Amino acid sequence: MTLEARILRQDKFLEFAAALIEDHEVIAPVGEGSSGGLSYGKIASATDLVYPRDAGRCAAKPAKSLKEFFFPGREVLLEYHLGGDGGHPEGIGTVTPPIAKETRVILGAYPCDVAAFPILDKLFTWDYLDSFYLEARERTVLISLACETPCETCFCTALGGSPADVEGSDILLTPLEGVCHVQVVTERGKALVESYQAFFETSDPAYDRERRLFEERARARIADVLSDDVTDLHERLDFDDPVWETIAQQCIDCGICTFLCPTCHCFDIQDEGSSTQGERVRLWDACMFYNYTKAHAGQPRAQHYRRYRQRIMHKFRYYPENFGRALCVGCGRCIEHCPANIDLRAVLHRASTSRATAGK
Repeated sequence: MTLEARILRQDKFLEFAAALIEDHEVIAPVGEGSSGGLSYGKIASATDLVYPRDAGRCAAKPAKSLKEFFFPGREVLLEYHLGGDGGHPEGIGTVTPPIAKETRVILGAYPCDVAAFPILDKLFTWDYLDSFYLEARERTVLISLACETPCETCFCTALGGSPADVEGSDILLTPLEGVCHVQVVTERGKALVESYQAFFETSDPAYDRERRLFEERARARIADVLSDDVTDLHERLDFDDPVWETIAQQCIDCGICTFLCPTCHCFDIQDEGSSTQGERVRLWDACMFYNYTKAHAGQPRAQHYRRYRQRIMHKFRYYPENFGRALCVGCGRCIEHCPANIDLRAVLHRASTSRATAGK
């Protein structure tokens, strides 16, 4: 697929960002002060941005993904009141919170983070059209920034991705010497580029070649630890393999991996308030938690290893069987931030080869 290519001079980047901020809500990687880390957040000034030549470095990857801007950790679905409260003399009233309509731009997102959205799109449009998620998707333009130096924990290439992948992006920026190479991926991205065309120049074959070399170098920096394991991974994960009991012993059920993951999407719905008024809210949940599937009749996954097995099987067997690809983009956050030092790549290798190596 040949994409329209443009050039954005790096000395114009902040000016471009300022123009976006003037017209839209802009979300971008921003510094976290003395910690030296990054997080995604709304910016009020272009000077809050991390400069493109540096933003693609592994030390700067935000711990949390972009998921919360489309699927918040706590989201009010409706407000209710009973007994004639709130100006409803008929006795019962519900109000759906207004959904924001203004266009939003996410600037400088990591390719693995935006690659998660085509995966989530399938989930949130599968058997029900989730209006809250879809409204957020519809009003957002995703501008990603290619990774120059992937982290040691990254494994996007093992799952078909790339540090300079365009999947999920409306526009992909690749930081080169003095310029950002711009790939226009979608009609939404094209409309934004045309709205700010004064900032962009037509690319030429030399810049296009330099972009391809950038991607080749970045891909080569990712450890090739799963290349032989993922092609038929969903067929080799065995629900009844006793190895799950051993693998799960290291996990402490904290749920960090699920909350930081760009593609994990389990949630609970609860009513918060009194008997006369309150809110119905959607809250992030995790299959790692004991109460996740607990019902009046009991807990079907009472043993810890069954819950751990469920997470791995869901991401790498059940979801691929339903939707044709893994529920993972290889961002490595679950490896980098796990307090028990669990490496998902090692787990997948062990779980997928246990039966094959048994008895050897």
